[in-house]
Amino acid sequence: MKKFFAILSILFLCSCNSDENDASLQEQQCLITKFNKANIINGQQFYTSEYVYDGNLIIKKLDYNIVDNTPSGQMYPTYTLQLKTTTEIQYNALKQPVKIIEGVDYNNMQNIDYLQYDNQGRLSEKNRVSTYLTDNTSSTKNFKYTYSSSNKIVLINEKTTNSWGDVYGENTKTLSYDTNGNLREIEQINAGNSGFKVVTKYDNYDTYKNPYANVNVPFEDIFFLRLSKNNYRKYIKTTYMNGVPTPPYENYEISGYEYNENGYPKFAEYKCN
Repeated sequence: MKKFFAILSILFLCSCNSDENDASLQEQQCLITKFNKANIINGQQFYTSEYVYDGNLIIKKLDYNIVDNTPSGQMYPTYTLQLKTTTEIQYNALKQPVKIIEGVDYNNMQNIDYLQYDNQGRLSEKNRVSTYLTDNTSSTKNFKYTYSSSNKIVLINEKTTNSWGDVYGENTKTLSYDTNGNLREIEQINAGNSGFKVVTKYDNYDTYKNPYANVNVPFEDIFFLRLSKNNYRKYIKTTYMNGVPTPPYENYEISGYEYNENGYPKFAEYKCN
């Protein structure tokens, strides 16, 4: 009887350890490393963007072009990646990103983001300085962020100032969220023309982990992706003039993603702690 009880105890402990391991696997946090997947018709597959980390902090973003490297005489094309731009991130003593320095683009333009935070550690303001290096003229786009009581960004005030101090491009963006805390809608209204409005809607979210939610740097290209914990599968962007929808229209929907063992979509690569 004692032997039987001992065997049951061992089985129970093994079962508990197995359950704990499964739970640990499901809760494991991963950081996105490579993304913007491109599938080539010849079967090759590339990721054209990459984050470089120091620990859990992103210190660089690399963007690539896909270029033809077909050897002479080869009957079918092959391709490879070629570095296009390098973006560097600088941090303050609190390990908050304070400067995002993008590489110079093909128009000889460079963008640098300067970030500020409030006393709660939330992003409060961003100045995006775009400099045309050929003649050293620049413009500054200012973003100011307002938060809800649940620390969600609900309002963004934007304005652009050129090198001569002229202000233009003023608008406001009002953000709303669903009951799960995922971004649902962005309504943009132009300050100089209240009849002009752009509404962007995100819908049909899955219940899996959004890899961009863990990105610690508010990059311009994924700023709104970072605001949701799950992954949207439907996107609609509509421009209105005096309440009437006008072209261009943007609208797409997918049936779903494939996911890895940690609950993240397979449209990227990850490193897991």
